[in-house]
Amino acid sequence: MLTKRLRTIAELIDSCNVVADIGTDHAYLPITLVKEKRTKFAYAVDVNDEPLGWAKKNINMYNCNNQIQTILSDGLDFVLEEQIQFIDVVTICGLGSTTILDIVKKDNNKIGKYIICSNTEISNIREWVFEKQYSISFEDFIIDSKKGYWVIVIEKNKTNLITKSDISFGNKKYFINNDEVIKYYDNEIKKFEKILSKIDVEKHYNSHEEITNKIIEIRGYLNEINKID
Repeated sequence: MLTKRLRTIAELIDSCNVVADIGTDHAYLPITLVKEKRTKFAYAVDVNDEPLGWAKKNINMYNCNNQIQTILSDGLDFVLEEQIQFIDVVTICGLGSTTILDIVKKDNNKIGKYIICSNTEISNIREWVFEKQYSISFEDFIIDSKKGYWVIVIEKNKTNLITKSDISFGNKKYFINNDEVIKYYDNEIKKFEKILSKIDVEKHYNSHEEITNKIIEIRGYLNEINKID
């Protein structure tokens, strides 16, 4: 039932009471979490009626009506409702990091932690984590259906506080032997080098210098990853 990226998210959840899946689409993730006893209850949340209709059909088909509630809500707005109690895990999958950031900025104390799967790079989310003084307990980069996805687990504690140097690329300990992330950054270097070759240095010195520094920064990070045993 699950794609590779959703299976990755599911494996990160174990024995909790309540999960809220934001942007649930067909509700495959909450159905799997309930069926595999990874959570006792789940909210399947979406901002549009149509995907919630699909979700309701699937929830009924898999006999999960007593354990999954569908909610029409713009991101985390529903959490403010009085009847909503503590949510152990909020999952947000398949969106871009800018949209995800807009969602988590409505964070409140009813939420335990976030497990996020973004289809764009997540330095902006790491920066938010740094500013909130939250922790990152896990990161990964995976390829699913030929597309790249960034996975990050955000904890509301100070056990794994990130440093400012982690914001751009993430802590290198999470990417040991990750061939996919190495390929991704190799391609980023090629992309920047192609742009660089088309820039007139005399006319656009600042842009040329900025891209050159970015290439140096990426290469430095890759060298650090490769040095780790």
